[in-house]
Formats: sequence, C-alpha cells, structure tokens
Amino acid sequence: MILREGPETVGALCLEPVTAGGGVIEAPEGYWDRVQEICTQYDILLHIDEVVCGVGRTGTWYGYQHYGIKPDFVTMAKGVASGYAAIAVLVTTEEVFDMFKDDASDPMNYFRDISTFGGCTAGPAAALANMRIIEEEGLLDNCTAMGERMMNNLLALQQKHSVIGDVRGKGLFLGAELVSDRDSKEPVDEKLAQQVVAECGAQGVLIGVTNRSIPGKNNTLCFSPALIVTAEDIDAITDAVDKALTKVFG
Repeated sequence: MILREGPETVGALCLEPVTAGGGVIEAPEGYWDRVQEICTQYDILLHIDEVVCGVGRTGTWYGYQHYGIKPDFVTMAKGVASGYAAIAVLVTTEEVFDMFKDDASDPMNYFRDISTFGGCTAGPAAALANMRIIEEEGLLDNCTAMGERMMNNLLALQQKHSVIGDVRGKGLFLGAELVSDRDSKEPVDEKLAQQVVAECGAQGVLIGVTNRSIPGKNNTLCFSPALIVTAEDIDAITDAVDKALTKVFG
C-alpha cells in the first residue's frame, strides 16, 4: 500500500496491538518487527491505538510493550479512568512534538489548538487516581494470572465443544471463535453466536461478540473481565459459557 500510494504521501500507520473489531486477533510472530522496519525505512510515523489494549488490559501498561516496538504516537481511552470519567489521551515523543515548534529550544513555542473541554480537570484527576490504584493493588499481575486461568478454562471448553474453533488473546482480552467446521473455519450463523451471548446474559454474565467486522463472520465471543476479577469470577464466566454453548449447540 505504501509503495502504491508513494511513501512521501504517507504520514503515519495506525495499528492496534491486538485487533479488537476483527475478533481479538493477535499478529503472527515477526509481524511487529517488520512493521517497525518498514516505518523506519520509509520515514513513516507509527501510531499505536491502545483504546482497547491499553492501561493494563493485556497485563502490561500498554499492549505494544509485549512486542518490543517503539511507537511515535499512542492513543488511549476507556481504561485510562476505568469509565469513571470521560477521558482520552494522545501521547507522543519529544522528537515528534518538536516538529510542531518553530523553535524547539523555546519551551513556550509549542503547537496550540482550541479544545472544547480544555481545562477540565475531572478526567485527568480520575485517570491519575485510577492508574495509582492499578499500581498499588497489583492489578497488572492479577490481569496476567487471571488471563492465564481464563485462557486455560477456554481451552478446556474447546476440547469439550467442537463449535469452538480457536481461542486467542492476551491478558484479560480474550476471544473464542465459533465455527461450524474446524478444518474449513466456516463461521457459525451470527444469530447463534448472539444467542450464546444472550444465554450467558440470562445467567447474569455479560460477554461480547464481534458485530462490526465482515458480514457473516461476526462469530467471535469476546471477553474483557474487570482487572480486579477473581479466580471464582473467571470460573463463573466460563461455566456460563459452557452452559450457553450446550444449550445453543448441544
């Protein structure tokens, strides 16, 4: 795409560490190294979208930290304040920020814009308190441990239910792809995947399902438990999924 459009016309490449909308998809081995190499080769800024994966969701502060890459921009929201306040953040490097200055040596010479919510301190206050709690209560470690437990539980369900074609994810961001045939990976009817979600909801367990990817292929159950989730909670979630799958698919 870069070569087709011309490298001089491409300013930045925006990617998620783990793709959310397509069904919790993790990149294959070596992918991120090659992305970094290509961006460096053609002088293209690497923009990492951490709206879903950021602030602890995958067991590290940011999802990109699993892959050894060095982004030029990082955007985040949602988890920054755990939903207690509306806030989104763009972080960049001094090198990139200096590009917006006429005189990088002048600390008052910086890029200025007009913001409707500029000066609103409620969001940043909630974000700082939220991130302090994540640190003090060891929630990154809990995310890693509980994510491993949930992955193992889902893999056990895959052995029990042939409709689960794949289980994947990172930390407490996981997906279970439902298929009618494991060899061909033919997806189940979207209505059946949605019925599994509804059956879980009837048990008091809220899960998600892809709904904005390719029509006919929205067949991945999505899991994003709270970072404070316990082992008992994890088992309750996967038990509900087990019962739902049995009721829908037998």
